[in-house]
Amino acid sequence: MIRNITIVGGGSAGWMTATTLLNQFPDKKITLVESPNISNVGVGESTAAGPQHSGSGSFSGIIEWFKMIGIDDFDFMPQTDAVYKLSIAFENWYRKDSGTFHFPFGQPRFLQEFPFGLTGWHLKKILYPETPVSDYAEWFYPALALVNQNKSLFTDNFSPSFGRTTLEQDELNNAVQLCSTHTYQFDASKLGIWLKDNYCKTKHPNNFTHILAEVKEIPLNDNGIKHLVLDDGRRLEADLFIDCTGFKSLLLTEAFGVSFVNINDYIPNNYAWATKIPYKDPETQIVNYTKCTAIENGWIWEIPLWSRMGSGYVFSDKFISTQAALREFKQGLRRKGYENVEALEYHLIPMRCGIQSKLWVKNTCAIGLAAGFIEPLQSNGLHCTHQFIFNLCCTLERGHISEWDRKEFTTKCHDDFYGFAAPVVMCYGLTHRDDTEYWREIISREWSPDLFSSTSDGLSGKFHQAYREKNFNKQFNTYSPAHCMAAGMNWNPTDIHSIKYSGGNMESIKKMTKFNIQQIEERKKNWNEQIKDFPSPYQYLKSNIHND
Repeated sequence: MIRNITIVGGGSAGWMTATTLLNQFPDKKITLVESPNISNVGVGESTAAGPQHSGSGSFSGIIEWFKMIGIDDFDFMPQTDAVYKLSIAFENWYRKDSGTFHFPFGQPRFLQEFPFGLTGWHLKKILYPETPVSDYAEWFYPALALVNQNKSLFTDNFSPSFGRTTLEQDELNNAVQLCSTHTYQFDASKLGIWLKDNYCKTKHPNNFTHILAEVKEIPLNDNGIKHLVLDDGRRLEADLFIDCTGFKSLLLTEAFGVSFVNINDYIPNNYAWATKIPYKDPETQIVNYTKCTAIENGWIWEIPLWSRMGSGYVFSDKFISTQAALREFKQGLRRKGYENVEALEYHLIPMRCGIQSKLWVKNTCAIGLAAGFIEPLQSNGLHCTHQFIFNLCCTLERGHISEWDRKEFTTKCHDDFYGFAAPVVMCYGLTHRDDTEYWREIISREWSPDLFSSTSDGLSGKFHQAYREKNFNKQFNTYSPAHCMAAGMNWNPTDIHSIKYSGGNMESIKKMTKFNIQQIEERKKNWNEQIKDFPSPYQYLKSNIHND
């Protein structure tokens, strides 16, 4: 039986793991040991809002994780520089200067009299080619009304946490309908500190131990790790060791020699420059979405936090040196209107994109970056972390852990990881950018046939199935970002030739499409009217969250 668990490494992965285990297994002794010499960059962490594939079960996003733990927005958000997030904006991904499209969270909203479902917009795109790809999200997602007008999802009368509201039921229903799902942007290093001080140490003083020390030796025996030897001479024994040591993977890689499965054939990048940018006008710069802008040799993220903007440049040193990438990053920031970029402090972050071949070996498993990493394009870092923690909790519920359980844990986490990675790969697979060697290499890649399997949630499997069956609505789970990414990257599962040659009555289809367009435009107008008096994200946060 596992009664004593030692987590090696702090950061967001270590502290989220400790918090979850203390919450779910109050009978177990939890120890977290971390180095006192690790500095946190703290440039900002953007989170995902829900399951992006069917997978093996999910927390459905970090909101559900916070609720499970019993943490209130009004508790952690002021301490972590947090703001709300409704969408991810992708700029210039299809082609250079192709504009912006959004991947909003939540489910699409359909009209009862709208027969085509998700396919309807693609019919519109065929019949009216001038339709911009950005129109797709606006067609189905009321959250885009909030994004486009820079309005907060919440008002002073409607709070996000635990049903706190003074709205009447009809008003509440209307508010909730605007966006079924939101998530957060926050300083991940501050979240770890807050969880340590306000949850682990405070709520579980009797079964939690925090140690600041370096791990110097990891002797092994037939059962796995015999104990940890710390730099002060102490020995730590445990029934289970959890590797949360980041890309270094002190336990799985260095101690056990577990092989790492690299996914650079699908995701090209291995470095990021990161910085913090002071606000010039926070009321306009604090928006409710993350922005990802494709440039010459990679892409730039912009993550608004309460006190400043977090930004970074993700690239591959195969195509550009780190110093040349830094110059390119600064140029990109200038093009975006940021001033005094030379005065900013920049941090170079090596990235290891892929996953461990085994995630549980004998008495040791891995969570967070030590387990695997995709890249930050679709905010899957913490999403992978809390999903792997969920899988860990399910395994620990079984009591005695067998080799079957260890392999099942690895399989579940691998399924989740590749499911989360697929929409990221999609961004590279569907691009038509050819303006630099970096992009030309990407569009000329030989993609694995596995990505196109009709039974997988891979790059194009369901795309091709939808194309063959001409039923985009049926083939894509509405929780999946696949249809959003496909539309934004100008990929259409419906084509005019198949409609014509299948005997479709074009005049009837055009008439029905025009009617549906009118209905959608009226609905969009109602959404915009409904939110006209909503506060901006900055105004709401200043009045209700960051009001001290």
